[in-house]
Parts: sequence; C-alpha cells; structure tokens
Amino acid sequence: MVKIMSIEERRGIESIDVNQNLLLVRAPIELVAEKLSRARRADVWERDIYDREIEITAESYIVFQFRGHPWTIVEQLNYQPGHLVFGVGDAITLSSFPSTRALYYTGSDTCGYIGYNCYDGGAFAEMLYFEAEMDLLFLSDFREVKAEDIDSAFRFTYAFMQEQDIYIPNAHYENVKVGDRINLRPKGPTLDDLVRSDFERVDYVGIS
Repeated sequence: MVKIMSIEERRGIESIDVNQNLLLVRAPIELVAEKLSRARRADVWERDIYDREIEITAESYIVFQFRGHPWTIVEQLNYQPGHLVFGVGDAITLSSFPSTRALYYTGSDTCGYIGYNCYDGGAFAEMLYFEAEMDLLFLSDFREVKAEDIDSAFRFTYAFMQEQDIYIPNAHYENVKVGDRINLRPKGPTLDDLVRSDFERVDYVGIS
C-alpha cells in the first residue's frame, strides 16, 4: 500500500497481508527505550544494535525509529501465538511517561482483523477494532465520527496512520530462542535495502 520512496517520505501502513502487533510512541527513541525499560523492569538495554550481535533474552523487544519520523516503534520478539506480553497497557503507560501520544496497533491477515488503541497523555483518545463477520467497534474522544460512518476499517485505519504521521513497515525478524546470538535489525520487502543512516537508532530491550 505504501509506494517505494525514501524512508523520510513513507507514511501509512505498508501491508495488511501480515500479522503484526506494534507499539508506537510519538517521542525520540532514547526516551521511549528508557521508559519501556523502566516500565517492564528490563535488565538489558542495548543501544544502537543495528546489525550488531546481541543475545536474546526470555522477553525481548526491538525498538527503532526511522530517520525523519517522529514516532518510535516497539515490537516484541520470540513470543508464542497467544502469549504476547505487551499491548494496550503499555500504550497507556508510555503515553503517560513523556506525556505524549502512543498507540497499540494490531493486524492479522490470518484471522482477518485490524485495530488500534490510541492514548494521549495517559488518557483514552480513540480505538477501532474490526474482524471479519463482526460489527466494527469505534470510539473517539477527539473527533465526531461514529462507527456507522466508516465504510472500510482498513481504509480508515490507513488514513488515520497517515494523519498521525505514522509509517508501519512490513517488518519481520528471525525465529529466535533464548540464548541465541544474532545480528538484529528490521527486515522486509522494502527494508532490506536500508542502511544504518536510514534509522535514528535501533535498540534492544530484554528481560532475563
């Protein structure tokens, strides 16, 4: 859905044909990684790990910010389906710490759903959830839109991400287990040609 263009220009959702669970925070990566580490009581925080070997811990997160983008992205690694540790609660927490906007985005082509929960300064701002064969759920505290006004949850979500200056890449990572040592960075169809300078930074946060 996103045209191939320079990393600074990319906005919107790159693909809905993927399973994703992302936490996005409108703040610099240094602040987000620090607050995530504190909130999750992490004992590992590795800065600037782009293509640098790191050891995978029991609970693992990759944290990265693209150059020219105001949002930092957090993804959990090495979790089993149905055992995702982070989620909406982390969006609330991280929007409170720096008093900014944060959202939790989820999408699955396998199960046919898409949704997001957005918070501003720790307070609810907006949510959408749509799953095939189910009614669309939508609530907002900052604009006059009702669920019945939305003809396509996918187009609406894509437009919302663009409006918020967000780029959600189609990123994937190696299958890893605790104790593995790997070179870690976001990979994907439009990410493999990126270089270190396309990122503000890539960090790793882990809990043993």
